Amino acid sequence: SLLAKPFVILTGNSGTGKTRISTQFAEYLEKNDDNEKTNHLLIPVGADWTDNTKILGFYNPLKKEYQSTPVLDFILLAEQNPDIPFFLILDEMNLSHVERYFSDFLSAMESGEPIPLYKKDTDCESSIPEEIVLPNNLFVTGTVNIDETTYMFSPKVLDRANVIEFKPEMSDVLENLVSSSENASINPAEPGVAEGFMKLAN
Repeated sequence: SLLAKPFVILTGNSGTGKTRISTQFAEYLEKNDDNEKTNHLLIPVGADWTDNTKILGFYNPLKKEYQSTPVLDFILLAEQNPDIPFFLILDEMNLSHVERYFSDFLSAMESGEPIPLYKKDTDCESSIPEEIVLPNNLFVTGTVNIDETTYMFSPKVLDRANVIEFKPEMSDVLENLVSSSENASINPAEPGVAEGFMKLAN
């Protein structure tokens, strides 16, 4: 699904393994650079995300610098390593209205146009660029629980994503409760597999 579209939504009841499979797939294709920065990032979405500042940060006019976020730093790191896939996992991404904090992403995915961040003052020395283009090696996975605490997706979101629903059999759920996990840790793939994934995506 990620090869077909760089945005995948996993939906289903709580405890069906959505976050786990997202994380373990990213760990399987894990690559670390010289500074021990890895190519996957798990971000829990908060219920108070009403705009894109939690994702892309904001310009602080008092300090005259751009306040970055882990997501923005992750995107900039992906830009610097175009041959390696980077996996952004948004956990419980519908705790807030997705269109409010993720609209810039949705538009950029469709158009390929840059996302404007801010306008630099003459005395601003921030290393953050004034705009970013979503790199081709960025893959976003969102996990979704459908209950009374969450918001439904609009057609705009669903049109831009592959949606996979997790509907386990009752017997599998009960078995999972009484048996120990066999996949507690994932060993990284052989060298070249992550790069091969990126070539397939391209």
